[in-house]
This record gives sequence, C-alpha cells and structure tokens, in this order.
Amino acid sequence: MFTAVVRITGAGRLDDFRERLRRLMVRDEDAEDYTEHHAAGALEYRFAPRRGIPFPAFTAASVDFPELRVEAEWERDGERGRAVIENGQLVEQTSRRLDDAQVDVRAGDQGRLELGLTCTAQPDGSLIGYAVTDARHTYWRCRNGVLDLLGTGEPDAALEEVAFRFVEEWIWYDEEQAALERVRYANYGYPVRGANLKSEKLALLRANGGSYSSLDQEGKTAREAIVTQWLKQ
Repeated sequence: MFTAVVRITGAGRLDDFRERLRRLMVRDEDAEDYTEHHAAGALEYRFAPRRGIPFPAFTAASVDFPELRVEAEWERDGERGRAVIENGQLVEQTSRRLDDAQVDVRAGDQGRLELGLTCTAQPDGSLIGYAVTDARHTYWRCRNGVLDLLGTGEPDAALEEVAFRFVEEWIWYDEEQAALERVRYANYGYPVRGANLKSEKLALLRANGGSYSSLDQEGKTAREAIVTQWLKQ
C-alpha cells in the first residue's frame, strides 16, 4: 500500500497556491488522483499513488510562493519518507523502515544525560518507547499525540526490547563496572551519575552541538509531550 499526504503551511497566499497547483495538476497527464482536506492556515492533499507523489507540480507551484512550506510524508512497503520543499527547492528529505527505532539524545554540561529517548512505530499507528535521564527513566506509549506514561514497572516484551537496544548502544550505569568508561569520564573531568552516555556517543554529540535526533514528526510530537509531562515535572 502506497499512501501520501502533502501539507502546505505558512503565512502566505494559500488560496493562490491552491489555484496554481490545481492548474498544474490539470495539465499533467500523469497526475495522480487526490482528495483535499484543507483547514485554517493549511492546505492538505491526500494520495494513494500508483506511480509516485507529483513532486514536480508542488515544486513548480512552490517557486511562486517562497513564503510557503510544502511538506510531504508517505508510507510504502514498510518504509516511511518525508520531504520538505521551499521556494522550489528540496531542503530536507528522510526515509526509514517503520520497524527501525528512532532516537533523540541531548547532553548537557559535563556530559550529563539531559534526555535520551527512543521509540518504534507499531502496526496500530502508535509509538512505544523509553525515556531516560541521568537520574530516572520511564516507558511510554503515544497515539495520535496523546502520551501514556507507563512508569518503570514490568514492561511487556516489545517495550523491553526497545529499551534494551537503546541502552546497549548509548548508555552505561553507575552500578556497572565499566572500567574503561570510568577512566574516560575521569579524563574528561566528568562526574559519574546514575545513567551516563557512552564516551563514543559523547564524542558524536559534541560534534553535533550536544544533540542527535532521528525523530520523524510523530516522534517529535511524542518528545514534546514527554518533556512537558515527564521531564519538567
């Protein structure tokens, strides 16, 4: 199944963009069928493409409306993609397998783990995940932007696997021996806390301004909810 949604947003001439796009689509013999689902401040087009998303039409329309942002998201054969067009230019494009874990990690002063988060998409459209700081952690689920914090009790197998894979790659704990990590932290002059970032990951984060993220839009929405409802509480 191939599905796609294209949204146009921005403080600009949305009605004029809509008319310009309509004319381009009418002239395109290969244009896919679509439905329109517009709201205040945004245009939305939904496709079930046979060949592909009609990017040329959206790109051409975008040239005349540089103040507007064209964002396309699609799913096909277990893969999710996203592209952003501004002023007729492709400015962002990502894709990933739906069963791949998403990650978002932020490090603070002296390498402190401010927030580490991972999640995977489920067949019902929800996300399940794990969040951790230097001092606490929680399992969670998120569906349609609604966050359910599950605490630290007995997780089911799927949640446990998500957390395990993330911890194995990114985290070491004070209760572990981790002799090499302790030496490296001592060399950095960093204190050892309850949960700590592995030194190789600290190097990655330092090279990227202290943060790393592979979250898609749904993952970002979940992260915002976690920050508000858990991290800041």
